[in-house]
Amino acid sequence: MAERIPQRIDHYRYTDKGVTLEGIITELESDKDLLRLQASVINQQGVIHYHLEFDKDRIDNRFVHGHIEAKVIMQCQRCMENFSLDLNCDVSIAFVHDDFEQKQAEDSGYDVFWLSEKELFDPRILIEDELLLALPQIAMHPESDYGTACQIQYPVPENKQNFDLDAAVSESEQNEIVPEEDNPFAVLRQLKK
Repeated sequence: MAERIPQRIDHYRYTDKGVTLEGIITELESDKDLLRLQASVINQQGVIHYHLEFDKDRIDNRFVHGHIEAKVIMQCQRCMENFSLDLNCDVSIAFVHDDFEQKQAEDSGYDVFWLSEKELFDPRILIEDELLLALPQIAMHPESDYGTACQIQYPVPENKQNFDLDAAVSESEQNEIVPEEDNPFAVLRQLKK
Protein backbone atom coordinates (compact mmCIF):
# COMPACT_ATOMS: atom_id res chain seq x y z
CA MET A 1 0.00 0.00 0.00
CA ALA A 2 1.31 3.45 -0.93
CA GLU A 3 2.25 5.89 1.81
CA ARG A 4 0.23 9.01 2.34
CA ILE A 5 1.88 12.04 0.75
CA PRO A 6 3.57 14.29 3.36
CA GLN A 7 2.05 17.72 3.88
CA ARG A 8 5.33 19.56 4.51
CA ILE A 9 8.73 18.67 3.13
CA ASP A 10 12.20 20.19 3.29
CA HIS A 11 13.39 20.32 -0.32
CA TYR A 12 17.06 20.51 0.80
CA ARG A 13 16.81 17.25 2.75
CA TYR A 14 14.77 15.52 0.02
CA THR A 15 17.15 16.51 -2.80
CA ASP A 16 20.28 15.69 -0.73
CA LYS A 17 18.97 12.20 0.07
CA GLY A 18 17.40 11.51 -3.35
CA VAL A 19 13.97 10.77 -1.87
CA THR A 20 11.24 9.30 -4.09
CA LEU A 21 7.57 9.92 -3.34
CA GLU A 22 5.17 7.54 -5.02
CA GLY A 23 1.53 6.93 -4.34
CA ILE A 24 -2.00 8.14 -4.84
CA ILE A 25 -4.23 10.99 -3.76
CA THR A 26 -7.76 9.70 -3.28
CA GLU A 27 -10.87 11.52 -4.46
CA LEU A 28 -11.76 12.29 -0.85
CA GLU A 29 -8.31 13.82 -0.18
CA SER A 30 -8.48 15.71 -3.46
CA ASP A 31 -11.92 17.15 -2.64
CA LYS A 32 -10.54 18.40 0.66
CA ASP A 33 -6.99 19.47 -0.31
CA LEU A 34 -6.91 20.31 -4.05
CA LEU A 35 -9.61 22.97 -4.10
CA ARG A 36 -8.29 24.85 -7.16
CA LEU A 37 -8.39 21.66 -9.24
CA GLN A 38 -11.88 20.80 -8.01
CA ALA A 39 -13.08 24.31 -8.95
CA SER A 40 -11.69 23.89 -12.49
CA VAL A 41 -13.33 20.57 -13.40
CA ILE A 42 -16.80 19.04 -13.11
CA ASN A 43 -15.44 16.08 -11.17
CA GLN A 44 -12.38 13.94 -10.64
CA GLN A 45 -12.61 10.27 -11.63
CA GLY A 46 -10.61 7.89 -9.51
CA VAL A 47 -7.32 8.62 -7.83
CA ILE A 48 -4.37 10.82 -8.76
CA HIS A 49 -1.19 8.78 -9.26
CA TYR A 50 2.14 10.51 -8.65
CA HIS A 51 5.80 9.54 -8.86
CA LEU A 52 8.26 12.26 -7.80
CA GLU A 53 12.05 11.81 -7.60
CA PHE A 54 14.02 14.50 -5.77
CA ASP A 55 17.71 14.98 -6.60
CA LYS A 56 20.37 17.55 -7.43
CA ASP A 57 22.59 17.76 -10.49
CA ARG A 58 26.30 18.51 -10.85
CA ILE A 59 25.75 22.29 -11.00
CA ASP A 60 23.64 22.20 -7.81
CA ASN A 61 20.18 22.55 -9.32
CA ARG A 62 17.86 21.02 -6.73
CA PHE A 63 15.05 19.46 -8.72
CA VAL A 64 12.18 17.01 -8.84
CA HIS A 65 11.46 14.76 -11.84
CA GLY A 66 8.41 12.61 -12.14
CA HIS A 67 5.02 11.89 -13.57
CA ILE A 68 1.44 12.63 -12.48
CA GLU A 69 -1.71 11.00 -13.87
CA ALA A 70 -5.33 11.83 -13.22
CA LYS A 71 -8.70 11.51 -14.93
CA VAL A 72 -11.20 14.37 -14.74
CA ILE A 73 -14.65 15.18 -16.07
CA MET A 74 -15.01 18.47 -17.94
CA GLN A 75 -17.84 20.17 -19.81
CA CYS A 76 -17.29 20.51 -23.56
CA GLN A 77 -17.68 24.14 -24.60
CA ARG A 78 -18.76 23.07 -28.09
CA CYS A 79 -21.69 20.76 -27.28
CA MET A 80 -22.06 21.43 -23.51
CA GLU A 81 -21.89 17.69 -22.72
CA ASN A 82 -19.54 16.26 -20.09
CA PHE A 83 -16.54 14.22 -21.22
CA SER A 84 -13.67 12.37 -19.57
CA LEU A 85 -10.13 13.71 -19.96
CA ASP A 86 -6.89 11.91 -19.05
CA LEU A 87 -4.21 14.20 -17.64
CA ASN A 88 -0.61 12.98 -17.94
CA CYS A 89 2.01 15.39 -16.65
CA ASP A 90 5.76 14.97 -16.88
CA VAL A 91 7.40 16.96 -14.10
CA SER A 92 10.85 18.54 -14.34
CA ILE A 93 11.04 21.36 -11.81
CA ALA A 94 13.96 23.03 -10.04
CA PHE A 95 13.55 24.73 -6.68
CA VAL A 96 14.90 28.28 -6.81
CA HIS A 97 15.46 31.04 -4.25
CA ASP A 98 16.83 33.93 -6.30
CA ASP A 99 17.23 35.24 -9.86
CA PHE A 100 20.64 33.58 -10.34
CA GLU A 101 19.23 30.14 -9.47
CA GLN A 102 16.23 30.79 -11.72
CA LYS A 103 18.45 31.57 -14.72
CA GLN A 104 20.67 28.57 -14.01
CA ALA A 105 17.64 26.26 -13.73
CA GLU A 106 15.99 27.61 -16.89
CA ASP A 107 19.28 27.29 -18.81
CA SER A 108 19.36 23.63 -17.68
CA GLY A 109 15.85 23.06 -19.06
CA TYR A 110 13.85 23.03 -15.81
CA ASP A 111 10.64 24.80 -14.95
CA VAL A 112 11.02 26.70 -11.69
CA PHE A 113 9.28 26.54 -8.32
CA TRP A 114 10.07 29.52 -6.10
CA LEU A 115 10.70 28.92 -2.38
CA SER A 116 12.32 30.95 0.34
CA GLU A 117 15.56 29.52 1.77
CA LYS A 118 14.09 27.74 4.81
CA GLU A 119 10.56 27.24 3.53
CA LEU A 120 8.87 23.88 3.89
CA PHE A 121 6.39 23.23 1.10
CA ASP A 122 3.40 21.00 0.47
CA PRO A 123 4.06 18.69 -2.52
CA ARG A 124 0.31 18.54 -3.15
CA ILE A 125 0.53 22.18 -4.30
CA LEU A 126 3.16 21.19 -6.86
CA ILE A 127 0.97 18.26 -8.03
CA GLU A 128 -2.10 20.49 -8.25
CA ASP A 129 -0.18 23.17 -10.18
CA GLU A 130 0.95 20.61 -12.76
CA LEU A 131 -2.56 19.21 -13.20
CA LEU A 132 -4.00 22.71 -13.62
CA LEU A 133 -1.38 23.50 -16.27
CA ALA A 134 -2.36 20.31 -18.12
CA LEU A 135 -6.03 21.34 -18.39
CA PRO A 136 -7.05 22.73 -21.80
CA GLN A 137 -7.79 26.44 -22.01
CA ILE A 138 -11.07 25.65 -23.73
CA ALA A 139 -12.52 22.29 -22.77
CA MET A 140 -13.73 20.36 -25.83
CA HIS A 141 -14.15 16.74 -26.79
CA PRO A 142 -10.91 15.49 -28.31
CA GLU A 143 -10.67 15.42 -32.10
CA SER A 144 -11.12 12.00 -33.64
CA ASP A 145 -10.05 10.63 -37.02
CA TYR A 146 -13.44 11.64 -38.35
CA GLY A 147 -13.63 15.18 -36.99
CA THR A 148 -14.96 16.15 -33.60
CA ALA A 149 -16.36 13.70 -31.10
CA CYS A 150 -19.21 16.11 -30.36
CA GLN A 151 -22.64 15.06 -31.51
CA ILE A 152 -24.24 18.42 -32.20
CA GLN A 153 -27.60 18.26 -33.90
CA TYR A 154 -29.41 21.32 -35.13
CA PRO A 155 -33.18 20.95 -35.25
CA VAL A 156 -34.80 21.65 -38.61
CA PRO A 157 -38.20 23.39 -38.39
CA GLU A 158 -40.87 20.96 -39.56
CA ASN A 159 -42.78 23.42 -41.77
CA LYS A 160 -39.66 24.90 -43.40
CA GLN A 161 -37.93 21.78 -44.72
CA ASN A 162 -37.79 23.13 -48.29
CA PHE A 163 -36.34 26.46 -47.32
CA ASP A 164 -35.46 28.68 -50.31
CA LEU A 165 -32.39 30.74 -49.40
CA ASP A 166 -32.67 33.11 -52.42
CA ALA A 167 -36.28 33.91 -51.61
CA ALA A 168 -35.37 34.56 -47.97
CA VAL A 169 -32.54 36.92 -48.97
CA SER A 170 -34.64 38.92 -51.40
CA GLU A 171 -37.46 39.11 -48.84
CA SER A 172 -35.04 40.37 -46.16
CA GLU A 173 -33.59 42.91 -48.64
CA GLN A 174 -37.08 44.21 -49.34
CA ASN A 175 -37.73 44.59 -45.64
CA GLU A 176 -34.50 46.55 -45.19
CA ILE A 177 -35.08 49.22 -47.83
CA VAL A 178 -34.63 52.55 -46.09
CA PRO A 179 -36.79 55.46 -47.28
CA GLU A 180 -34.76 58.01 -49.26
CA GLU A 181 -35.18 60.83 -46.72
CA ASP A 182 -33.86 58.61 -43.86
CA ASN A 183 -30.92 57.33 -45.87
CA PRO A 184 -27.67 58.97 -44.66
CA PHE A 185 -26.15 58.63 -48.14
CA ALA A 186 -28.94 60.52 -49.89
CA VAL A 187 -26.86 63.73 -49.77
CA LEU A 188 -23.99 62.00 -51.55
CA ARG A 189 -26.29 60.83 -54.33
CA GLN A 190 -27.37 64.43 -54.89
CA LEU A 191 -23.74 65.58 -55.09
CA LYS A 192 -22.98 62.87 -57.65
CA LYS A 193 -25.75 64.14 -59.98
